[in-house]
Formats: sequence, structure tokens, C-alpha cells
Amino acid sequence: MKTRNKSAIVGFTAVAYLALFTINNLLFSAFSFSTGVDWIYLPSGLRLAFALVFGVWGALGIVLASIAIDSIHYFNGDFITAVVTGCISGISPLLARMICVDRLDIKMDLTNLTADKLLKAAVIFAVLSATLHQLWFTFRGHTENFLSSTAVMALGDFTGTILVLYAAKCLIHQLSDRDDDSNPLGF
Repeated sequence: MKTRNKSAIVGFTAVAYLALFTINNLLFSAFSFSTGVDWIYLPSGLRLAFALVFGVWGALGIVLASIAIDSIHYFNGDFITAVVTGCISGISPLLARMICVDRLDIKMDLTNLTADKLLKAAVIFAVLSATLHQLWFTFRGHTENFLSSTAVMALGDFTGTILVLYAAKCLIHQLSDRDDDSNPLGF
């Protein structure tokens, strides 16, 4: 892949993630459980989708966007927390992708991705991401209750992932000709 294509993927994923974070804040900020822990977190759907489709380059865009989000919305002078949180945001969907390829037999090109496998991937990603984030936040002294924060974050990530992926599925369905009955996602 050419450097220009990689840069475009990184830039696109970062901008899309920042935009969906802003939309999520406008729609659901009143439903926040605690700082950085939301009952519904739509950007998590982009994290998983971008890692599945773009791999490392999508994850890098997520890392950069997450560092920007943390610096703009949550920054308290602790740059290390912002950078590591951003890295967790990008690495956790990549780890989930690796687990799904290995354990769910999802092909790297996603040709055998079914609704069932996508649902399982969403669960794996949500639990992994929430656990890694809350372990880091607990280590840094930002989480008061590890178990409840992890559970809520996992639920918010799962809900956001399902909403975004199914919205994307509906959009793709509306935009496509649908001449044939083939559907690689099984919807």
C-alpha cells in the first residue's frame, strides 16, 4: 500500500472518529456514567470497524484521534494518561481483531464475516477495550470502582458498536443495487 493511501486512511479514520465523538457527546452526554465512561458510546463502533477493515492504519487514526479527544475534553495536565489512553483505544480493536481471526475463524479479508461472528466480535471488543481502559484508569487513580466502570464501559462500547455497525449496514443496503442475494455479513 502506498504511503499516500496509508496517510489517507489514518486521516480519514481520525476525522471520522473525532466527528462521531462530537455527535455522541451532543446526543448522550447526559447519560454519562462517569468521566470517560458512557452508557452508549458510538465511536466504539468505528474503532472496531476501522480495525477490521483498515487494520493497523485504521488503529493509528484512532490513536491520534483519541489523544486529541483526551487532550481537548479530559486533559488535566497528564500527557502520559492521554497518550496511553489513545494507544489503548487503537490497540484494543486490533487485539479483538486478532482474537476473532484466531478464535472465530474470521478471515483477514472479512469474506466470511456473518452476523453471528460480528456480534461475537462486538462482545469480544467491548469487554477487552473496557477492561484495558479501566485497568489503566485504575492504575492512574482515575477510576473509583473498577468493576462497575468496566461493566458500564463494556455495555456502552457494545451498544455503540452494534448501533454503528447496523446503521452502516442499513446505509450500505440503501446505497447498493441489491441485484443479487449475496450478503457477506449475513444480514
